[in-house]
Amino acid sequence: MKKNRATLKQRKNTTQFQLTIRFIGLLISAVLILSLAIMGITVVELYESTEKQADLLEDSLKNSGGKDAKEWQKVLVENGSNDSSLYLVHVQLDTGEVIYSSEDAKEVFQKFSQMKQFLVFDRILWTSEIEPYYYASFQKDEAKVTLLVDMEDQFDLIGRIFSLTIFITLAVIILGSLITHRFSKNLSGSLVVMDEEINRLNVSDSKQQQLTIPKTPQEVQNISKSFNQLLEKQRMYLKREQQFVTDASHELRTPIAAVRGHVNLIKRRGKSHPEVIPTSLSYIDKESKRLESLVEKLLLLGRLDTQFNTEQLDLSLIIQQTINELKVMMTQEAVIKIETGIFLEGQVEHFYQITRNLVENAMKYTEASGTITVTLFSDEGTIQLIVEDSGMGIPDEEKAKVFERFYRVDQSRSSEISGTGIGLSIVKELVEKYQGDIAVTDVLPQGTRFAVTFKTQIK
Repeated sequence: MKKNRATLKQRKNTTQFQLTIRFIGLLISAVLILSLAIMGITVVELYESTEKQADLLEDSLKNSGGKDAKEWQKVLVENGSNDSSLYLVHVQLDTGEVIYSSEDAKEVFQKFSQMKQFLVFDRILWTSEIEPYYYASFQKDEAKVTLLVDMEDQFDLIGRIFSLTIFITLAVIILGSLITHRFSKNLSGSLVVMDEEINRLNVSDSKQQQLTIPKTPQEVQNISKSFNQLLEKQRMYLKREQQFVTDASHELRTPIAAVRGHVNLIKRRGKSHPEVIPTSLSYIDKESKRLESLVEKLLLLGRLDTQFNTEQLDLSLIIQQTINELKVMMTQEAVIKIETGIFLEGQVEHFYQITRNLVENAMKYTEASGTITVTLFSDEGTIQLIVEDSGMGIPDEEKAKVFERFYRVDQSRSSEISGTGIGLSIVKELVEKYQGDIAVTDVLPQGTRFAVTFKTQIK
């Protein structure tokens, strides 16, 4: 019983049910209002028509009324009063005499005191046999004239119109309900399919499942496309994070194992062979610094997905200060071409990291006799930061890979070159965070150029 109630409640909450109920409600309201309007107009028109007929008879009797019973009888005959007439006339003279237009009139007026008045139209009277009459009276000289107009034909017409209206209303409601149900089913059908497909989706599935994009309605089609795009991004992020965890685990495991190896070496042989201690401590210090740098960069990568506050920055000054800081460690010749007065919106730490990582990367892969050139300028609504070196260069097939985390161009020399392997990954993510572009090209006769482009106004 509870399961049936829960199922019924779920159905009531579906789009199809809600649309069907609302459309049917609107349809019934519209049809009922239209039907009531037709009925109301018909009743008013028939009432006014009968009223005009009574007024015409009243005017005719006023203009040709007699003074005694004989003259009134003649007047009634002249105005078409007989047993088959719809008009029933009652004339009462001051002498007490009563003249009827017909025997039917006499029979009806004998029940006049028992007639009931209609609530809305006060001039309509009802007999005990539910016979409707329009009532009017006036005074003509020494006679009081009372008129009754038989409205049975009008009420029969109203009844037929009412029955026809009810039939048409029910037919429209039933037909409209079926059409509405089918329409809402088609409209919500794509949503039901979407819901079922989403429940079957597995983000980590290698089959790359996607939602079916319906042809109609347009809104559901747009939602399906947006969901597929979001799903593709989610899979890309998941794949990247899985690769990141694998690479990070490997990068962290190697120095940690080396540090623990030297610690154990000191424990085992430190007392008997004290000469190993300085070498091991030096190695431990070197690897611990590498771990510290790696952890800091990993934390920085994690913070890049968060929101940050921006301010107006002097990019020229930030880059100049960063290069001055690195010159102390730089053995290569440095050529600096920085255009002054270049400003943009951003965060100081982000552009410090971009510049530092690009220059440090050039320092690692350029011989001591080589040259590193840093150029900053603005041109046609863009800001260009270019870092060139005369180092070993990057093969074309590996240029796109250099921004991957922990990737090294020369894997055979990766242990000899300091660094964590994620500096360029940080650069790329920061540049993209500011809606910028970064490109890698060759420098002739030898070397590599990293060109970063920002729009003048960075939000």
